[in-house]
Amino acid sequence: MQLVHRRHFPVEHFVLIDEEEHLAPDALVALARRKAERLARAVTGDSRKFTLIHNGDGLARRMHPHVHIVCAHSRWQKALIYLLIGLKNLLPADHDAREA
Repeated sequence: MQLVHRRHFPVEHFVLIDEEEHLAPDALVALARRKAERLARAVTGDSRKFTLIHNGDGLARRMHPHVHIVCAHSRWQKALIYLLIGLKNLLPADHDAREA
């Protein structure tokens, strides 16, 4: 299991990656939620200010199951990260491999 910090100003964005692929999807989301609550408390001061985006096998660009954890102070910041993730998904799939 790996937690990657991908800060996109002004939003704190993390990705929890199940590299060993040993967790069921429900267990991965439950673990991500626990981590998100701690991260949100540290980043925003409120353990409820987070959004989870679980990528199912059919939609993921990464080869391993993963969950995006977005810690935002406001709805517009949450909207910003959705926009950034959406724009990234418009890039060719091999673009991610070059970034790694």
